[in-house]
Amino acid sequence: MAEKPIQALIEENFEADSQQLPVFSPVALELQKMKADDGASMAQITALILRDQALASRILQAANSSFFVGLRKVETVSHAVVRLGIERVANLALMASQAQAHHSRVPVIGAYLPLLWRRAFASALGARWVAERTGYRARAEEAFLAGLLHDIGELFLLKVLERLVQDPERPLPLTQPLMREILEAMHPGMGYRLMQTWELPEQYALIAQNHHSRDLNEGDVLMVITQLLDIACQKLGIGQPANPDIVLAATMEARSLGLKDIALAELEIMLEDTLAAAEAMR
Repeated sequence: MAEKPIQALIEENFEADSQQLPVFSPVALELQKMKADDGASMAQITALILRDQALASRILQAANSSFFVGLRKVETVSHAVVRLGIERVANLALMASQAQAHHSRVPVIGAYLPLLWRRAFASALGARWVAERTGYRARAEEAFLAGLLHDIGELFLLKVLERLVQDPERPLPLTQPLMREILEAMHPGMGYRLMQTWELPEQYALIAQNHHSRDLNEGDVLMVITQLLDIACQKLGIGQPANPDIVLAATMEARSLGLKDIALAELEIMLEDTLAAAEAMR
């Protein structure tokens, strides 16, 4: 059994390898930075995407999805970027890279990762949906990214635990209750620090850190949307045991966003419909 406390072992891994563990794709991260750079050319964006052929294929697939039926088929990545927009392409890239990271050969971790992915996927699509229907269409892609990344601390911790379990000298004896206790205690702070390390925008780091807070800040619409999606996933049992007693219309988040019963019922249906799509991406 490890002689050092678990927290100390996790901290050592964060300090040594927070930029090496497979949590973010370098190409996807570079696209996030490029989308904020007004000087980035189409040739630069296309060349970056083509460094990852799996990603290029995903983007072409998205640009030719059923939403665009009746339009000319897109044959090149550059045309796909024009059709979708750099912001959506960058977010799609990050989602695709996240999907690939949710696998493990360690049984207790491997059983949990698909649940975490479903929650991230549903939160991302749900957050975009809510933003578009509550007067924040211009921030829909920001909401998507906030939903996708708000629990990134869990993914990072699971990758660290995977490494510790497989340590040939002192393998960590990881049980499901211990894993869940570590995730609950450490994932908000770890998510904040991880996004700071990777130089992602501060707003997403703060959402990772504070999305479980019950002090509602109505001025931070991305936080409110993310918190609503977190509660909706709890109600529906997406990535966790269901709590059908939750009434979304009674939450501070729904009231703050002006969402009524009918819209919230539509949101629940949409979230349940995302589960098959989430599995198809893994």
